[in-house]
Amino acid sequence: MRFGQAAQSVVLSILRPGGLLSAVQIQRQAQLTGWSTRNALARLQARGLIVAIPYKGCWQISERGRALALTTRAPH
Repeated sequence: MRFGQAAQSVVLSILRPGGLLSAVQIQRQAQLTGWSTRNALARLQARGLIVAIPYKGCWQISERGRALALTTRAPH
């Protein structure tokens, strides 16, 4: 797995449809460093998989990100 892809996968798995999480909440839940979290958020946003909510400092998974997260989750 390429550098940073693991962090991006963890962030996508944490963001639930309709939910809003701050970068700090994502960082804590994902157990990532601040740098890894910010980098993953920036890359996911650039790919259109998450959306920043202006003036709230929160992130939300996009429809595209939701579709990708569903196809990449391992079966239980």
